[in-house]
Amino acid sequence: MHTRSIWTKVVLYFILSIFLVFFLFPIIWLVISSIKTHYQTLVIPPKLLFKPTIGAYRKIITGGMLKSFKNSIVISFVDIVLALLLSIPAAYSLARFKSKFNENIGFWFLTVRMAPAFGVIVPMYIVIRYLKLLDTTYAVNVAHLLINLPFAIWLLKGYFEELPLEIEESALIDGANRLQTLIWVVLPTSVPMIISVAILTFMFSWNEFLFAFVLTSNQGVTVPVLVAALAGTMTFDWPLMCAVSIGAMIPAFIFVFIVQRYIVRGLTLGALK
Repeated sequence: MHTRSIWTKVVLYFILSIFLVFFLFPIIWLVISSIKTHYQTLVIPPKLLFKPTIGAYRKIITGGMLKSFKNSIVISFVDIVLALLLSIPAAYSLARFKSKFNENIGFWFLTVRMAPAFGVIVPMYIVIRYLKLLDTTYAVNVAHLLINLPFAIWLLKGYFEELPLEIEESALIDGANRLQTLIWVVLPTSVPMIISVAILTFMFSWNEFLFAFVLTSNQGVTVPVLVAALAGTMTFDWPLMCAVSIGAMIPAFIFVFIVQRYIVRGLTLGALK
């Protein structure tokens, strides 16, 4: 029986290793291609032994492309702050004050989140142009908030509904009002879920392409739009495209790595309660 258990683990780890190699191979290939010259990336079959160069990364720094990274970082974190500031009180109110109006409001929140982007991009473009916000990070923030805010409210509302009312009732009996109860009682117990919502908001804003592509052209360009612009040129600079792609993944990896322990915990805590 012991030998059988060992072989089961060996087979399991072998299968997991295959999947790990399968998923990591594109990233490894991007890293290798980003430190090659343009000629080296076109050689068939590809050479594993070559003289590495950081020319592609130098182009990012000297070519003014860092502005796109700055725009993406600013847009993502502003979106997180706005989404949390607006969604937390809204979700708490909907969870604690029931009425016929908000009985099925979760359905409408999901409808907004799942609506095709092409259905709202034209009217949004018209509104943004009227407000003279085209080609700014503000325009992209408004578009992202339209998608992220209903989803954040829906997630937090479901979580707040699962929290024991006894905790809040004790605070209310002690003289705290609803706002104080939310700040000093509910929020500290909801940190994992709030961080999970922040992660989902960040990932959407960081990776979103369509709204940023339509609403910006020069000053407000984000990293996904930059990658698409490089791919749309007549001659592909493969090392540069790979270097930009690696640069686009690094902030997301760092952010998720720092708060990864809250992801599953936050999204499943409501169900466990």
